[in-house]
Amino acid sequence: MALTDEQKKRIEANRKKALERLHQIKNKGKVSPPPTSETSTAGTNSKSGATSLLLGQNNSFRDASSHTVPEVNESDRKRFKTEQKMPSIRSKDYIEYDFSTMKDSRGGFLDQTDSTGFGKPDEEPLSLQEWKEKQKKEQVVKDLAPPLDLENAPKCAECESLEVDPNFYTNFKVSVCRRCKKENPDKYSLLTKTECREDYLLTDPELRDTNLLNRIEKPNPHGFLRMQLFLRMQVEEYAWKKWGSAEGLDQEWEKRERARLDRKEKRYQTKLKEMRKRTRAEEYTRKLRNGQLINERHEHLWSAPMAIKGSENMIKRRCIDCGIETEEVVI
Repeated sequence: MALTDEQKKRIEANRKKALERLHQIKNKGKVSPPPTSETSTAGTNSKSGATSLLLGQNNSFRDASSHTVPEVNESDRKRFKTEQKMPSIRSKDYIEYDFSTMKDSRGGFLDQTDSTGFGKPDEEPLSLQEWKEKQKKEQVVKDLAPPLDLENAPKCAECESLEVDPNFYTNFKVSVCRRCKKENPDKYSLLTKTECREDYLLTDPELRDTNLLNRIEKPNPHGFLRMQLFLRMQVEEYAWKKWGSAEGLDQEWEKRERARLDRKEKRYQTKLKEMRKRTRAEEYTRKLRNGQLINERHEHLWSAPMAIKGSENMIKRRCIDCGIETEEVVI
């Protein structure tokens, strides 16, 4: 569809207005000379002309046939005035970190600078055998210094020898030599926490209390936690004090064993009762499904006799309803 002459004139006028407005925006930042009387009048006219051109351009989008320039109010000036808007910054949206106190966790991987078998970054890590030797050296208790006063020096409680085992003397406060310790395992053997709990009926809070029982810790060959070892003589002494005597401990153990067997029998009877209820319910459902009475006696409907392989005088029959099988001897 071809444009008319009037439409072409309006398009050309709008294009000139847009170019003139673009030229004014580019020259807006330039410093103009001090205005004279003539220039001030021209500037006023040019400002009014620019405003009219700007508003005329906006109106051209709404109504191309309108040529009247509306009055410019304060709100329009504020709207066309370009101002720099500062971003809305809230202090609570930002978190300040003190990087001097932060530690690199290496994303959960092993830290080679840690003292857990690894050396410094410039050192090679220890081998497994070297690490074991280092642990043994750290755990070994050094021999006691020779006593200055022989009369008051610690002596073995069995043979009164001065060669006291430093490990037992330091950790358990027991004076015994190595030879007597090997000869009397009923008194000086070491017990694990599980043995103390099961054989002497001691509780975990009692075994954790270091004031009641002394202990030594060693690497556990069956896990990662360290193994705690107690002296049998001290454990028995505390157990006799708790249960009265060795007979009292035996009575308590028998009492708990009977209670354990009673609980086991009770669980067995409960499961057996549930199984009987389930079997009775299945029988009741089967009879209802087959249209039989609840108290009706079952009569077997035997199938034809079947020969049994390997025996000539034996036959086998099967009930068609319940599936029970019987073997008969043919004479």
